[in-house]
Amino acid sequence: MRKNVLLLSLILAGCFVSPSFGQRFTKSKRYSSIGGSLNAMNYFGDITPSESFTSADLKFTRWNLGGHLMRRYSPRFSARAAFNYGRVQGDDFASQDPGDKNARFRYLRNASFRNDIFELSAVGMWDILENRNTFLRRPDFVPYVFAGLAGFYHNPRARTPDDFGRKMVSLQPLQTEGRSYSRLQVAIPAGIGFRYKIDPRWDVAFEVGYRYLFTDYLDDVSTQYADPASLKNELAVAMANRTLNPKAANGDDRDFQRVLTDLGYRALPYIDSEGNTYFSAQGYEAGQKRGSPNEKDWYVVTGFHLSYILYKGVRCPKFR
Repeated sequence: MRKNVLLLSLILAGCFVSPSFGQRFTKSKRYSSIGGSLNAMNYFGDITPSESFTSADLKFTRWNLGGHLMRRYSPRFSARAAFNYGRVQGDDFASQDPGDKNARFRYLRNASFRNDIFELSAVGMWDILENRNTFLRRPDFVPYVFAGLAGFYHNPRARTPDDFGRKMVSLQPLQTEGRSYSRLQVAIPAGIGFRYKIDPRWDVAFEVGYRYLFTDYLDDVSTQYADPASLKNELAVAMANRTLNPKAANGDDRDFQRVLTDLGYRALPYIDSEGNTYFSAQGYEAGQKRGSPNEKDWYVVTGFHLSYILYKGVRCPKFR
C-alpha cells in the first residue's frame, strides 16, 4: 500500500514539474541586451505639499532619459548598468494653499528649487519566472524585482529675488543653512518591473524604481534658518530666507501680507550676531525650523524601457 502511494505521489509530482526543470543553463544561453528608457521623475522631500514621506506634487513631475546594458547570467538573474539624466523640482508657493492651516509654514517659507540629476547605477534583477532555454524561448511576460547601488551628481538651483535680477543660481555654493554638502552622492535603487517580449530580439518593460538617498539636500532644505552673519554674502542671505519676498519663484505675486494677518504672523526685525538688522516672518528667524533633517530626500523614476538582445548564436565548424 505504501509503495503504491509513493509511486502515485511521484507520478503526480512529475506532472507539475516544468519540462525545462532538468535543463541546464549553460554559458551558451547567456546573452546581453542594450536599450534606452523614457521616464517620469517625482521628488519627495521638504518642499512638497505635506511632511509625509510619501507626499509629492504631481504638477512637478519631470522628464528622465536613460540608456542601459544588461547581461543575463542565470535562468532568473541578470545584471544591468545604466546611465540616467533627469530633473526634479519643487515650489512651496505652487504646492501650498494659504488657506490650509497645515500649509501655513510652507507657504510662508516660499522655498523652491530645480535639480538636474546625472545617475550611474548597477543593479541585480531577479525574474519571478525563470527561463532555462535560449533567449528565443523566453517567456512572453515576466515580472521582476531589482536592487543595487547608484552614484549621482546633483546641483540644486533656484531663481533669485527681483533685487538680484531673478536669475537661476546654484544653491550649494551659497550654503544657505550654513552647512556644506557634496554634489556627488550615493543612492540605493530598488523597484519592480514587468517585461514583455514583442519580438524574438526586442523586449519592452514598464518599471517603477525608488531611489533611497543618504542626503537631505536634494532640495537645499534640511535643518534650521542660519544666522545671516554666518552666511557667505548678501545673495546667500536672500536665498536662505524668502518669507517676505513679494513674489514666488515663478514670478506670481504673493498675498503674503494677508496671510501674515489672517494666520496671526507678523513681519519682525531681528538682529544677527554681528548687530545687523534683518526682517523675517515671525518664527522664521535664525535657529527656527527650515526643514526636517530626520527624513532624507528621495525620488522615483517611472517609465518604459526598450531593449534589443545581442546574440551572435553558435557558429558551425567549417569543414575543408
